[in-house]
Amino acid sequence: MKTKEETGVNIWHRVKHSRYFELSGLLCLIIVFSAIVQSYSGNFLTLTNANNVLKEIVVYGILACALAFPLINGTFDLSIESISALGGTCCALLVTDGLFGVKTNLFCAIVISVFICCIFGAVNGLIVSRTKIDPFIVTLGTQTAIRGIVYIVCKNTAVTSLPRAFKNLSSGKFGGISVSIYILIAVFVLVAAVLGKTTYGKKIYAIGGSYQAAFISGINVRRIRFSTYVISAGLACIAGVLSTARVGSATPNAGSGYAAIAISACAIGGVSLNGGKGMVLGVFLGALMMGMITNGMNLMFIGSNWQYVVRGSLMVLAVFYAQWFNRISSKETKKK
Repeated sequence: MKTKEETGVNIWHRVKHSRYFELSGLLCLIIVFSAIVQSYSGNFLTLTNANNVLKEIVVYGILACALAFPLINGTFDLSIESISALGGTCCALLVTDGLFGVKTNLFCAIVISVFICCIFGAVNGLIVSRTKIDPFIVTLGTQTAIRGIVYIVCKNTAVTSLPRAFKNLSSGKFGGISVSIYILIAVFVLVAAVLGKTTYGKKIYAIGGSYQAAFISGINVRRIRFSTYVISAGLACIAGVLSTARVGSATPNAGSGYAAIAISACAIGGVSLNGGKGMVLGVFLGALMMGMITNGMNLMFIGSNWQYVVRGSLMVLAVFYAQWFNRISSKETKKK
């Protein structure tokens, strides 16, 4: 029979080697930050403010999910913020003035907008999967080009006078909770199921872990890599539509800076920038941390400039923690 000490060692060993243990640092950070803000304002840990925080992270939370696909696959996608702006603009035009003469209802407008954005995602995917050009350079270029297309499509002006149904995607509530939060949760659950429970998701991780090994094992690495950019673009479009619904108009500069927040959310959430590693739960917690920083520092009347400082510092600390955790895991593996 095992002693209490042996039992305790075994439990700690299991916890330390659990795939969720890496998120312990982020969870501690969330708890400590919540305690500090709550002690200062007294309104942080309330249901009303929780709804505000979740509503705050809807757009860049979904963008973080979009970015997770290429990141885990071992590539990169900087174009998500421009694609989200394109999706929101196209959708807004389709339900108001019309896009190149086409005017539809909201549902069809969303479907058409997603299709248009997926075409641009396919362009990214084709270039990345069929050439040796660095994905960072490819998507940096397409980010600029797509932003120019957004300005051309909307003719350098904001698209306003959106119908009530469109705005209700953000302002509408069901059971006291914003509709956009339900959409956010649905996206995270769907992405978690795809990446964690399907053969397709396992292939994405395998390619990100070792492109050559995945190719030798018979995985169609080009097709999988191509598809991650299409999915990324589709999710970015959904984020853009929700951003437009929240603001009440589609502007050509919408989404600017959101790619950086999405990257921060993924990095803080444990998604490896080298590919092959990351959990959707971590992405959600990373996005939640980003939203809590903005909300909490606003409650403490701290300026937006300092919020940038905190976000950047957290990203560096998160990557440092991930590297430290990987070193510890590697040492434990070698001891075995």
